[in-house]
Amino acid sequence: MWLPVFLLFVLLGMGRAGVTKLKWEARERACMEMAGVYSELHGRVSAVEESEGKVQITLEENIVRPLVGGGEGRSFSMSRQIPCVLVSWKTDGAEDMPDARDFKIGIDATVRGKLELFARARNPGEFDSRSYYRGQGVDCRMYGEEVEISGGDVSPLPELLRQIREKAKQNIMRSAAAEDAGIFSAAVLGDKKALDSEIKDLYQKNGIAHLLAISGLHLSIIGMGGYKLLRKAGLGYKGAGLAGAAFIFCYGAMTGASPSVVRAVVMMSTGFLASYLGRTYDLLSALSLALLMLVWETPELLTQGGVQLSFGAVFAVGGVLPVIQDYLGKERKILGALAVSAAIQLVTLPIILWDFFQFPVYGIFLNLLVIPLMGGVICSGIGTALLGGISCKAGALAAGTGHYILRFYEWLCHGTERLPYHTLVMGRPAAAAVILYYMVLLVVLIGMKRVIGKRDEAEKEREEVKERKEVKERKEREEVNGGIEGDEIIGMAEKSHPIWLRTALFFCICVFLPCILMPRPVDGMEILFLDVGQGDGILLRSGRGAMLIDGGSTSEKKLGEYRLEPCLKSCGVSVIEYAFVSHGDLDHISGVRYLLESCEEIEIRNLFLPCQGREDDALLSLAELARARGTKVSLIEAGESFYMEGIGVTCLYPGISDLPADKNEESEVLKVDYGNCHILFTGDMSGEGELRLLSALSEKPGVLSEIQILKTAHHGSRFSSGEAFLDALGVKWAVISYAEGNSYGHPHKEVLERLGDRSVKIYGTAERGAITMKTDGKRVRWKAFLD
Repeated sequence: MWLPVFLLFVLLGMGRAGVTKLKWEARERACMEMAGVYSELHGRVSAVEESEGKVQITLEENIVRPLVGGGEGRSFSMSRQIPCVLVSWKTDGAEDMPDARDFKIGIDATVRGKLELFARARNPGEFDSRSYYRGQGVDCRMYGEEVEISGGDVSPLPELLRQIREKAKQNIMRSAAAEDAGIFSAAVLGDKKALDSEIKDLYQKNGIAHLLAISGLHLSIIGMGGYKLLRKAGLGYKGAGLAGAAFIFCYGAMTGASPSVVRAVVMMSTGFLASYLGRTYDLLSALSLALLMLVWETPELLTQGGVQLSFGAVFAVGGVLPVIQDYLGKERKILGALAVSAAIQLVTLPIILWDFFQFPVYGIFLNLLVIPLMGGVICSGIGTALLGGISCKAGALAAGTGHYILRFYEWLCHGTERLPYHTLVMGRPAAAAVILYYMVLLVVLIGMKRVIGKRDEAEKEREEVKERKEVKERKEREEVNGGIEGDEIIGMAEKSHPIWLRTALFFCICVFLPCILMPRPVDGMEILFLDVGQGDGILLRSGRGAMLIDGGSTSEKKLGEYRLEPCLKSCGVSVIEYAFVSHGDLDHISGVRYLLESCEEIEIRNLFLPCQGREDDALLSLAELARARGTKVSLIEAGESFYMEGIGVTCLYPGISDLPADKNEESEVLKVDYGNCHILFTGDMSGEGELRLLSALSEKPGVLSEIQILKTAHHGSRFSSGEAFLDALGVKWAVISYAEGNSYGHPHKEVLERLGDRSVKIYGTAERGAITMKTDGKRVRWKAFLD
C-alpha cells in the first residue's frame, strides 16, 4: 500500500524538479545574454538593506533593456524579463545617489548599470555563489551607476515589518555594548551585518554558530511564549493559535524568511492547528510538510548546507532521539541530555563534513551548556530592542543578562580551543562513504529497536507474572512457571542488557561510526593546480602527506580565506609537510601569508625560500611569520632534494652562484618525480633564466628531456617558455595559471603557438577552473573542476 504511494511522490518530485530546472535554464539564458551590457533595469522593490555606506535592494518582476548610445539620445534594444536581481551601490561620497531611507517595499525603481552573473565555485571546497543565490531565487546582480525611484505603491505590511526591524536594530545598536549588539541583532532580528567576524569565526570553530541563526529554538521561545500567555489570559485554542500563528508569520517575514525560519514557522503553525483540532502533533509530519513547501518552488535548496543542517537536526530529534532514549532508558537525565546532542551529531556529522570539512570535537558537550542559556540571550535581546526605544539606560539594563551569558560563551569557546584536538580537519567525505555511514546508522537504529522490543516483551511478561502472583499461591505459581519465580524473570530481563552495557555500546557507536567518514590516503600522486586567478598555487598529495608550491594572487584579494583554506580543508589537509615559495611576488605568497597569519587549523612544518631571495623584504616578512608559527624556514639552492610518500622534489635553479637580474629570475625551479612521471615547476622565470637553466644542466640533458608535464612559467608570458627551452623538454601537457581578462594579456598567443607546434595539450585555469592530475607513476589522468 505505502510503497506505490511513496513511488508516486518520488515521481512527482522528479517531475517538479525537471520543470523547475527548465525554468531556471531559461532565466540563466536571459541573464547570460544581458551580462556585461550597460542596461536599464526596472522592477519592484522587495527588500532594502544598508550597511557601511552601501545600500542593497532586491528588485523583482524586472524588465531589462540594453542601452544603445548615450546621453539624452540613447535608445533601447530588445528587452528581457529577469524575475529577481540584487542591486547595490555605495552612498559614501555620492550625493546624487539615494540612500536606504528613500526606498519602501513595493515601490518601483529604475537602475542603470551592468548585470553580472554570480560566481561559480572554481576549486574544491570553494563557496558557490551562483548555486546559493539560485536557492534564494535571485538570478543575478547589478552595481547601480544611476538609481532613481519611479513610482509604484507601497506594500503596507512588509514595509511596516521592515521599519520595525530597522527601529529595533537602532535600539539595540545604541543601547547594547558593541560586542553584544551584533549578536543580539543576529539572534533576534536575523541581521548579521553588524556581527563581529571574530565572534562568528569563534562560534563556527566550536560548533555553536547555529545560535546566531534564527530557527526553531528562537521561535519556540518567542512564539510559544506568546501562545502560552494568551492561553493563560483566557483566550481559547482557536484565538490563541490564530494569534500565535499570525505573530510568528510576521516575525519570520520581518527577520528575512530564511529556510530555517520558514521551517520553524510551518512546524509551529502546524502545532497550533493540532491544538485547536484536538489532534496529536507529529513532529516528523510537520517537518515533511515544511520541506515540501520549501522545495516545491526551489528544489535547489536541498543542496544548501544550512537547509540540510536545519532539517537534519530536527529529524534527529524527532526520528532518531526517541529510539536512542528508549534504548538507554529515559529515567537518567544526564544520559538523556547527552542523547539529544549525540543524536543530532550522528545525523548531521556527514553534512557538517560535506559543507565545512572540519568537526568541532567538543561541540557535543559545549552545546549542552550553551543551549539552555540561549533563552536568556534572546529575551535580553528582545528587551533591549523594546526598552532601547524608551531610553538607552533602560535598553542597557535589559542587555545586562545577555551580556554576561555571551561573555560566558566566549570563555567556554576560548577554553575549549586550548584543549588538544579541539578541531579535526577531515575533509569532504566521498559520496559512497556518506551513503555507507547512513546505512550503518540505520542498521544500528534497527538493532536498537529490536532490543527495545525484547525488553518490552520481558516487561509485559513481568507484569503478567505479578498479576498471577497476587491471585495464586506460590506452589501453583511455580507449577505454572515451571519453578521460575517472577522475581527471577525480572532479574533475567534486567541482566540481558544492563544499563552500563547499553551505554558502553552506544558510546562505541558514537566513536567508531564517524571513522567511516575519515579521509582515505591518496593512492599514487595527485597534483591540484588551483584556480587562484592571476597567480599560482599547486597542492601535491600522496598517501597522507601534502606539499604546497606557491599560493598567491593579485586578482583575488582574499585568496587565502575564500579559496586556498577551503580547498585545503576539503581535501582533508591539516598539515603541509613542505611549502615551497618560488619568489616573493604577491601573486605567489599572499595565500601562504594568510595560512601563517590567520589559519590555525592548517600547519606548515617546513617553508623553503629561494636562496637568492635572502634580502627580499616580502620573503623576510614571510619567514618571520613562519617562525612565529613554529615553522622551520630554510633557503634552498640547486641540487637539494626532498622526499615525501614516494614524491621526490629536486631544486634545479637558482644556485648560490647565480646572480639573477630581477625578482622573477630568482624563482625556484623544481622538478617533481613520482615513478616514471616527471613535472617541472618554473615560477615566473623568463627566457633569460631558461637559458641559464639549460646551460647549468647542459651536462645532464636527461634531467629535462624526461619532463612530461610543464607548469608554464609566468602565467603564459610572451617572454617565457621559449623555443630552445621547450625543445629541451619532452612535454606532453602544460598547465597555465591565469585570470580571465587579465590586464597582462596572459597567456600570450605566441606561447600558445609554441606549445601547439609541439602538440602539447594545454590546460588553462581561467577556462576550466582547478586542474587535477593523478598518476600511479605510469599513467596520467586529468580532470578539470568546471568540466
